[in-house]
Amino acid sequence: MLATTHTLVSAVIITKVTPPYLSLPLVLISHYILDSIPHWDTGTGLTKGLKTKKTAFWETIIDLAIAGSLVFYLFQLNKDFSVLLWFAFVLGITPDLVEFPVLFLNKKPRLLEKIIEFHDRFHQRAKLPWGLIPQIIIILAIIFLNLN
Repeated sequence: MLATTHTLVSAVIITKVTPPYLSLPLVLISHYILDSIPHWDTGTGLTKGLKTKKTAFWETIIDLAIAGSLVFYLFQLNKDFSVLLWFAFVLGITPDLVEFPVLFLNKKPRLLEKIIEFHDRFHQRAKLPWGLIPQIIIILAIIFLNLN
């Protein structure tokens, strides 16, 4: 799942569900639920050699820039700075961040092996364009609901 999808869902959860001891676990759980939907993301094809690390890296940077911009525009603009919102932003993509050493540095730290294996159980990959369609629907729904 794209970081944009994960972070927008995280922002919705953190702004609609209070208190944080409920919303923060939901943010993390939402990551795995979203990953169980067949999807394409910036890492799709990387481990099979269908994409270079450089391409995946730049796609990820673009995805994160879009994610940060949308979360800022929809949830932070003209409001007091929310540490909780931005913590949820990071928490919502943490399972993917944990995979960074494996995907980009060819290192699998023993400490993270079980976490990565757990995360991999949820991933349902889909090729383009089918893997983007559910994400576009989720993103557009969040944008539409926050602009009205």
